[in-house]
Amino acid sequence: MTTPSSSAVDPRLVTALSAECDSIGRQLRHMGQNLSILQAQLASTAVPAPVAPAPVAPAPVVPVHPMQPVRPQQSVPAWQPPAYPVAAPRQPWWQRDGVISRLLAAAGVAVTLIGVVMLLVLAAQAGFFGPPLRVLGGALLSGALVFAGVRVHGRPGGKVGAIALAATGFAGMYLDVVAASVLYGWVATPLAVVIAFGIAAAGVALAVKWDSESLALMIVLGAAVLAPVLTSGISLTLIGFLFAIQSATFSAQLGRDWKYLGMARTVPVVLALLVATASESIFNESGNSSLQLVISAVVVAGVGVGCAMALQWTGSPSRDGVAGAWSTATFVVSTLPLMSVGAVLGNTESAVLYGIAAALLLSAAAAAKPLPTQLRFGLGATGALALLLCCLSGASESLVVPLVLTVGMIFLGVSLHAGSRFVFALGTAFAAIGSIGYLTTVPPEALTTARAASMQLGAITALSSLTAIGALVMLVWAIHRLKLVADTNAAVLWAAAGFGVLYAVTCALVSSGVEIFDSATGFVVGHSVATIVWMLAATSALVLGLNNRQHARVLLGAGLALTSAAVAKLFLFDLATLSGLVRSAAFLVVGLLLLLVGTRYARAFAKQEQVSSASGER
Repeated sequence: MTTPSSSAVDPRLVTALSAECDSIGRQLRHMGQNLSILQAQLASTAVPAPVAPAPVAPAPVVPVHPMQPVRPQQSVPAWQPPAYPVAAPRQPWWQRDGVISRLLAAAGVAVTLIGVVMLLVLAAQAGFFGPPLRVLGGALLSGALVFAGVRVHGRPGGKVGAIALAATGFAGMYLDVVAASVLYGWVATPLAVVIAFGIAAAGVALAVKWDSESLALMIVLGAAVLAPVLTSGISLTLIGFLFAIQSATFSAQLGRDWKYLGMARTVPVVLALLVATASESIFNESGNSSLQLVISAVVVAGVGVGCAMALQWTGSPSRDGVAGAWSTATFVVSTLPLMSVGAVLGNTESAVLYGIAAALLLSAAAAAKPLPTQLRFGLGATGALALLLCCLSGASESLVVPLVLTVGMIFLGVSLHAGSRFVFALGTAFAAIGSIGYLTTVPPEALTTARAASMQLGAITALSSLTAIGALVMLVWAIHRLKLVADTNAAVLWAAAGFGVLYAVTCALVSSGVEIFDSATGFVVGHSVATIVWMLAATSALVLGLNNRQHARVLLGAGLALTSAAVAKLFLFDLATLSGLVRSAAFLVVGLLLLLVGTRYARAFAKQEQVSSASGER
């Protein structure tokens, strides 16, 4: 074995030193990149002076044995801090592009329109100028503003000013026509409404050409807000002019997702109709006949329904999303005058009006399959409200409760057939309203004495009790079939409903007894039969608890609770209230039922012990 001479160069040592130098070079390059990033951050934002990083210690040199093979040292990449985007400083709102110009333009529109109204009204009151000069001056000023807006629109940076000028001009022309008709009587009101319709349509046509919803909003709001000043308050004439705005500006929404224009053109006429209806109903001072208000409300609601359907039909950009929600909300708002106009009509006329409205709206919700779900829900909800108002207006006070509960049962039955949770919600709402009315007409204190029962109970309360039982059973069945509760909680639901059903059964029995017999005898017979029914229900629950292991705990608990209630009623109420023969019959039947269920439980437990002992012997 030979040993290399001392003068020879070890190639392995050279390789190791080369690898170390390469690692040091990579670390220095990485340090330079981090310094560049830090310098860029310091240049963009003012931060405290950075702390110099600690020097990186050189990697230790591992002594190499002459006979040991040298492996190149693996370089560990240095840690790189995550690069976070530097947020630009937030610009104040007044320095943002176009904010100041839009605010000034909107203020200019408002001030100029107020000036036009002052020219038309205040100048007339003070006797300045003559009527022709006022109207002609307003028309010339409005036309000049529109012309100036068209000229400015094509210039650089002139869009905001052009929109403000054109909006002021069209709104001014609209108000000028209102003044010529209302203040001076130069133009008949129907013709003036048609002219105002044309002016509003021309304004929104220009808004469509410029693709500017702001222009349409300024025209609509400017004209609608200042028109009552010229008509001296709410009148049928004002409603006609506002309806012209509602109908004339609808075309601008076709094929566009302009969200706010629909509400802006609908709310003014709706508010005017609501105020006029309230004034006529409360003070009889609106100056309008009931027929005129009804026709106006029907027309406004019809336009609202038609516009919503046209805007949300298949293929429309306003069908879904926020634009569709705004369109549906606009339709609902448009029906508010129709729902309130019954206050100025008689009960029969209101019932007929609301019945027709309910039939049309519910039919549209059921048949208009191409419409989106949200609009069909809106149609169904407004139709259900009209149906409720029809029930409240058309039925006598004593028949309102059974009628509302019957409608609730119908809706719940439809929800079972169609599997619709929305229809179920409508049925639940009717059932809840009817139940509140039922508890009001048949309170618990009416069951305590024969005198109270004779005064408050009768055939109608018996009918109400039967409809309440049907509505409650249908409600729980629909909840179970539509999977609104888990199957494990179904017994709890039925048990809770059972107590409500027993209250209604008790009311029905006592009401029937009072109606069939005289007050004293009927009260006694009804309560005795009710006690027996309570015990029969308790017995059924206990027997079902033995045969149904899944819901045994709930059924047994409900049965024992009902048994305790029946026995307590027997000793605390029936014993002191009922007559001898009827009281004896109640005690005998309840006692026999207790013996029956006790025997059934004894047999069940004995059989269970036999099975347990047999399995233990095996």
